[in-house]
Amino acid sequence: MNQSIRATAVPVVKLQASAEDSTPIRKAAGNDDARRVGAVTTPHFDESRTREEFRAIKRHMMSRIAAGPGANNLDPRTILITSAGRREGKTTVTLGLAMSFMFERDASVVLIDADMRSPELSRCMKLADELGLLDYLENDALEVADIVYPTSVPGVFAVPAGRPRITASELIAGERMATLLNTLQGEVEQRIVIMDSGSVLASSETVSLATHAGQILFVASKGETKRADVDDCLEILNRQAGPIDESRVALVFNKTDTTHSPVRYSKT
Repeated sequence: MNQSIRATAVPVVKLQASAEDSTPIRKAAGNDDARRVGAVTTPHFDESRTREEFRAIKRHMMSRIAAGPGANNLDPRTILITSAGRREGKTTVTLGLAMSFMFERDASVVLIDADMRSPELSRCMKLADELGLLDYLENDALEVADIVYPTSVPGVFAVPAGRPRITASELIAGERMATLLNTLQGEVEQRIVIMDSGSVLASSETVSLATHAGQILFVASKGETKRADVDDCLEILNRQAGPIDESRVALVFNKTDTTHSPVRYSKT
């Protein structure tokens, strides 16, 4: 899992992965034209053990994708990663899951940094100063291809957070966000959109994002996250972006001790 993901900022070119896929994504015209923007490296866990844990999480996600949209008609290929508080390991889980999906035949992943209070993914990839999600949502003149960047990992793309705005929650709750997600997925059955969001208790944008997510991964840190906070968060999500049940939400346990794998998951 210790693989680097680099992003490049290059002139806009429409990339078509297949005859059926017309999703506009930036593409480097050649090595000479690609400018390295940054890199993110997954943490140095025991590689084989961590890979298997992320594979287990991925299989859980894939089974839901195969089942299709639930009663809420939300696309299960859109996955939201959140938590109760900060520093729970959301970005680590986002990257680990993306790297796991990378091994799926014909699969591609779009990583969206939707943590508007602490856009760690954008900073790590040195995309903080590039056009991103909020710029697109506010400016109708921008196209999807203006905010999607290829990375050094084939089939993995990145959308930075964009410049901060006080209207972030309203923009994310708007119809243009739904249009963006539909455009990113296009007609590609195996395109997964993973949104790295803020915490439920500290970020109103997260609840807005949850209204678009067919699956939610809730990250909790062993010995740090309080059960009462988890319950409060799930209640908020259920009330404002529900229904939340085992067909839509999974709990990921992070930062476990050395006698266990560093990442574990549960249906609820």
